[in-house]
Amino acid sequence: MDDIDDFDLPRPRWDHHRIAILGGSAEDELTIAGGYLDVADLAAERFFAQPNDGLPIPILYLYRHSIELTLKWLIKLAARCALRDGYQGPENLSAERVAERLSKTHNIKKLADCYNRYLQHLTSMDSENTIDLKTLESLKWLDSEDETGQAYRYSLIGRDGTPARPVQENIDFYEQANRLHRLAHLLQDGYTSHLADYEAYQRDMSWY
Repeated sequence: MDDIDDFDLPRPRWDHHRIAILGGSAEDELTIAGGYLDVADLAAERFFAQPNDGLPIPILYLYRHSIELTLKWLIKLAARCALRDGYQGPENLSAERVAERLSKTHNIKKLADCYNRYLQHLTSMDSENTIDLKTLESLKWLDSEDETGQAYRYSLIGRDGTPARPVQENIDFYEQANRLHRLAHLLQDGYTSHLADYEAYQRDMSWY
């Protein structure tokens, strides 16, 4: 058998490129979601330059997981903003209760519906408090492709080992990957910035 060193990754050009920083106060679902998105984009570019049919499912999973984590980050932030706006409705929006609910689902549609519901509680937001229809349509499509978060992770899903893709098919992977690429970037760069700006506005107003 060949020496195991033959399987090493290429060495970085600079020694400081060997170091990665993990954890700490700067690490949250949004930063990790951004990492999944970056890796998905890099892998997709690699596929289109040099197709390899082992890559599409992991790429779809990376995009989907980025979207799931971003939605969970948005939901937590929306809940905090709603409480700061004085929400006193029937739903418990405490950080602990929201985190508990989110830990029990990977369903994109449920997460999108939850985020939309929480947006309705933001009383000072000047723009429409809802996910735009085109984005919502893409989120529902993604949910229909992988409702549980397992179809893009495994070949067999569920306790009975049902094939995730029982019939071989040729898909327009360029179109599908681009749809998820656009959706993930819109959530990561657009929706998060908008809601973070709203929270900054709330904090500014609290000084008056």
